[in-house]
Amino acid sequence: MDTAHRLIAAVSTALLAVAMPAVATARESTPSEEEAVEEAPWPPENTHGQFLPLPEEALQPITVPACGTEVTVSIGENDETVHRVWVTDTGDTVIELRGKASFDLMRASDGATLDEVELDGAAFQTISADGTTVTFDQFGPGLLMSETEESAALSAGAGLPEDFLFLDGRFTATVTFDPETLDEAGFPAVVSAEITENITEYVFDVCDLLDQAAAGEQPDLPEPSDQAG
Repeated sequence: MDTAHRLIAAVSTALLAVAMPAVATARESTPSEEEAVEEAPWPPENTHGQFLPLPEEALQPITVPACGTEVTVSIGENDETVHRVWVTDTGDTVIELRGKASFDLMRASDGATLDEVELDGAAFQTISADGTTVTFDQFGPGLLMSETEESAALSAGAGLPEDFLFLDGRFTATVTFDPETLDEAGFPAVVSAEITENITEYVFDVCDLLDQAAAGEQPDLPEPSDQAG
């Protein structure tokens, strides 16, 4: 998954422990890596507080391991997502996404599909000045997919499904990287990942929802206010 895909994945779908490593630019890069940075710079450029549409590269479908197979997440017909980027006085880079968007999820093993799942919760990602720490802050409704065993264990440890939708509340996680150690994909290895806040409400297991879709029932996700009474 390239950096552009990781942008939309981590913020719009808040992939745990799969942060886009800004530290990649702080270590020596091969020519191919330098070319990739030119195609999809990370962190993205400072917009000085101005909201801009997401780049086209960030709107492409992403496929992640999930539900014993793979699940592809695509932007649906309704996409009004915008982003802005700014740098704090301490040098941290903050990316904010907001706006209404819908997503389609398809499971590879049986073609089960969730159509036009609406997600309009704001999301923030903060990259430390040295590029070794990334904090994800997702407000509901949001979608969180665990791409790695570490992130799946993180969700399980919090009593959450590995892959889930939440309609209300807030989810915050912090991931720390080691810029000197690369994983199999060539990205800095994850040193630690911690859920720092979990007040998610109306949580639905993505795999259960896809099972319903496979049985011919398109899940009707209620609004939080519908369940409050």
